[in-house]
Amino acid sequence: MRVVKRVVTVPLQRERVAATPQFQDTLKQLGLDPDTVVKQVQERLRAYAKYPVQKVELEVVSPTKYAVRVYLPPIGDLLLKLLGRDVGAHDPKSETIGDVSFEQLVEIAILKRDELKSRTLKTAVKQLLSTCRSMGITVDGKRADEVIKEVESGARDKILKRYESAWSQQP
Repeated sequence: MRVVKRVVTVPLQRERVAATPQFQDTLKQLGLDPDTVVKQVQERLRAYAKYPVQKVELEVVSPTKYAVRVYLPPIGDLLLKLLGRDVGAHDPKSETIGDVSFEQLVEIAILKRDELKSRTLKTAVKQLLSTCRSMGITVDGKRADEVIKEVESGARDKILKRYESAWSQQP
């Protein structure tokens, strides 16, 4: 039997659900309770409160089975927005445009898990660190190359272990 999914874009206003009449009607047509769906979407958005949400979608399989998908901007754009910048460094080897914390990178890796397609949190963080290196972004005041070496040597394992359960719980 083939499962048919309906994808419904959730209208947002200032990163909150805008429960427009059209959106509510669409949910009702799919057999969903609009109030319940809005509450669940808002709850899911709380995890993304520190970051600019690009869009939110509902993947509806049945009136009792649906998933909330939250999309953030591409990683480079997300890092620039966090730093309040428009572009990365012209020469990332000699110029820095800002600093992010290692824990912030770990949080972003968890939120962007599906997009990164990494098997482990450590690999995902190394991907983000590579982006930082190419954009001229330092991490905890250090060049991204140095932090990559620290991650590879296990010096940052303690922090990664704290977030491991969040990584494995992410859909």
